[in-house]
Amino acid sequence: MLSIVIITRNAIRDLKICIDSVLESTKNIPHELFVIDNGSTDGTVDILQNYGTQIQFFLLEKNYGVAYARNIGLQKAKGEFIWILDVDTIVNQPAVEDMLKYLENHSECGLCACRLQSELGEVQDSCRQLPYPIHKIRNLLVAKLSNKGIIGKFRANIERKNEKQFYRKELQDNQPFEVEYLIGACQMFRKKLLDEVGFLDDKIFYGPEDADFCLRISRKGYKIVCLPKYSIIHHYNRVSNKIIFSRMGFRHLKGVIYFYFKHFWGVGGFEGIFFFY
Repeated sequence: MLSIVIITRNAIRDLKICIDSVLESTKNIPHELFVIDNGSTDGTVDILQNYGTQIQFFLLEKNYGVAYARNIGLQKAKGEFIWILDVDTIVNQPAVEDMLKYLENHSECGLCACRLQSELGEVQDSCRQLPYPIHKIRNLLVAKLSNKGIIGKFRANIERKNEKQFYRKELQDNQPFEVEYLIGACQMFRKKLLDEVGFLDDKIFYGPEDADFCLRISRKGYKIVCLPKYSIIHHYNRVSNKIIFSRMGFRHLKGVIYFYFKHFWGVGGFEGIFFFY
């Protein structure tokens, strides 16, 4: 059985589309679908109630963060395989079946995901090297700076420096390839893996709980694999980049710093936090 875990917060625009696509894509696959709501105030509950027994949902009184909410679903999951999915995705049956088949046939793979792309077919940077705070700062600048004139040239230079953290060439092919981590918008793994690596780190409110999870999996000797042959649509609501100095942006940067010191305290110390390479 496949256990699917989706969290949502004030995403009424995406919620029904996502759930409908999941139910359609898994109609021939034994599954259970958990939706955890992080304190929505936009009518999300009414939508969830309309699905009856097709889903199981849990309502939190406030936003407890990504990892905390997802862990509720992970703790309830009974399936042999677990699929973490963002609410701003639209999935399809071939992609689901491809990920399941790969995990079934490759015991060395701890976690996998298919390619993510926009509705227009633009391939997204869903697989990356492990994050450093400097990467986040550069991402914020690229998201906010103009692409015209002198500022545009400065922005382009920053973007080029950041390209090495992505796997853009490999994503254009159809062959599976190993990566350092896959973003939490789409992650599939065996449930028994949780016995070895534990649940998501809920000390990280919003990112990079996905990188932390992947790193712990790889340190147990498993591979993190991207399967670009199939893809799903991801609207990619980059909350932390909408307002650089927002509370969410600060929480995200704080999470990156926490992640670095949690795993690499002995590698570079404070100097390593702002290591440019």
